Amino acid sequence: MNVQIIEKEDHTKWAMIPYDDYVSLVELAELATDMASGIDVEPHIAPGEEQLPEDLMARLLGGENAIRIWREFRGLTQQDLAERAGITESFIGLLERGRPTCRIDKLTRIAEVLGVHLEQIIRTV
Repeated sequence: MNVQIIEKEDHTKWAMIPYDDYVSLVELAELATDMASGIDVEPHIAPGEEQLPEDLMARLLGGENAIRIWREFRGLTQQDLAERAGITESFIGLLERGRPTCRIDKLTRIAEVLGVHLEQIIRTV
């Protein structure tokens, strides 16, 4: 994520980020708020979105890592996904095993390679 920090004369700091990153962060904050409040955040399919086969959807709803499921559905190895997303294979492995944090730009690149919305992989990262 590209961030520009601006410090004012009164020592307050402002962070400027690209609009697309801002939108992604707002979506993530809304999702986190929903999850914390107990609102149902099960995967939903919007018109025109691709749907996983029943067996993979059952694994997803059972709590298995969404990145792994979508990667397998696309027929990609961890190495394939890593190369296409510009990150390391070991990092993909960490994410699939439940690494608790990851920069939004990396998750965005992974979602783009997998051909899914960021929201579809963020639940289990």
